[in-house]
Amino acid sequence: MAMKFTAPRRVEPGDVFDGFDCGVALIDDWLSLRARNAERQGTAVAYVTYSESGELAGFYSLSAHAMERSSIAGGWLQRNVPERVPMILLGMLGVDRRFQGNGLGRRLLHDAVVRSLGISMELGARALIVDPVDDGAARFYEANGFQHIPESERMFLKLAGKRS
Repeated sequence: MAMKFTAPRRVEPGDVFDGFDCGVALIDDWLSLRARNAERQGTAVAYVTYSESGELAGFYSLSAHAMERSSIAGGWLQRNVPERVPMILLGMLGVDRRFQGNGLGRRLLHDAVVRSLGISMELGARALIVDPVDDGAARFYEANGFQHIPESERMFLKLAGKRS
């Protein structure tokens, strides 16, 4: 039987992060130590999902970002693009170990892409950018349509071409 999870929603004051363990200390620590502060400071917003039993199962974060056009090689940027290209940064994405292997990471990523597309249509952003924490994460993003930025560890998913 497939596990069920709540739709991702923005972090609320009563959310408890204790016990969340995705297996990557950097991601776990960001959630427990920095997520609320980032929201208060206006630097990032975290979205959480829960299991049917009410346990925090996964999360991701988004923030505004920009990259220097000269640091983005490749033909996906056309002429007349500003020197600082507006992007959305998928800063963190984690699934608690107890819920890994159920497709939740892919569902969270899909939600992040859909949400980013909506944001990009409101204020303008060319791509969703991610800094994979390791090779496994890079393979995950690549399998979900992200491309490597040459001469960089970063990856991107073009948003502008997805608009209708």
